Amino acid sequence: MLQKMFGRGLAGSAVFSVTVLFGAATVQAAYNDPFDFDGMTDFQIDTYGYYYMITGGKFPTGPTPNGDNASGGTFRYLTDSTDWGSYPVDTWNKDDWFPQNASFALTLRNNGAITYDNNGIEDGSYGDYYATQAGKTSAETPGLYRGYSMTNVWDWVYAGYFLIEQTMVVDEIIGYFDENSGFDRNNPDIAYAMNIWSNVENDLLPTNTGNFKGDVFHRNSQDDPAGFSTSDTGVDRVFGADYSNATDDIFRLTLALEQELILEPGVYWFNHAAFVRQVPEPGTLALLAGGLGLLVFARRRRTRTSP
Repeated sequence: MLQKMFGRGLAGSAVFSVTVLFGAATVQAAYNDPFDFDGMTDFQIDTYGYYYMITGGKFPTGPTPNGDNASGGTFRYLTDSTDWGSYPVDTWNKDDWFPQNASFALTLRNNGAITYDNNGIEDGSYGDYYATQAGKTSAETPGLYRGYSMTNVWDWVYAGYFLIEQTMVVDEIIGYFDENSGFDRNNPDIAYAMNIWSNVENDLLPTNTGNFKGDVFHRNSQDDPAGFSTSDTGVDRVFGADYSNATDDIFRLTLALEQELILEPGVYWFNHAAFVRQVPEPGTLALLAGGLGLLVFARRRRTRTSP
């Protein structure tokens, strides 16, 4: 799959630094609900950079399933744009990662106590998951890989598996993201969403709700900004000698709930995403390529990557 070859298979920001502007293309950007399925890419723009979810490497409910689809798999993706080419639209798809990837990093809290944690970022128990080991390349480090998640910019999101073994009360949800690749977490045009989906019976897939909203839980900071915040975790992804041992900050997206969320035992899927809240000015939007073939190539490289 091209996404795997040019996304997961390359580690380093150089993958995206070689961009040629072949000529601006005109896009009539009518503002739609950022979570609706409308069969087209809402904003084909690179102005806001790319929002990538960080993974976790702890297994609070056991090592199966994990990121490898042979185990059942813990990574799923959804797109609403036919411009991606052969990727099915408006349906959840299974994606094959590494056995060392538990899922996308998720921390749940209640009254300040951690009740679910698949990453170790908050208590410092992440070990060497986010660091390239001596003698290894950055591309060989599962903790460096990220998943693209923007509902109305290229219209592609990932979601990750988690299992609740007993009834859990939650008053704080934390996801983790990377701010490089041109993304600015404080840009006033950017809003955030958090979602939880139920699981499809007899399969490991999120329930298809007909949009980008979770059926168990959905909140977004455009409609209801209370409780959303971002901050630096103080934890870095550490690249190998092939990238001069560069470091990259991991940020958290936190949602403090005014009303507690109760999760009954079962399989769930978690996602956080960024989206554009502002209606763009009429006129033209520059595309960073000259034709559809080049656009599809570039976008596939963005969805899952380790720079």
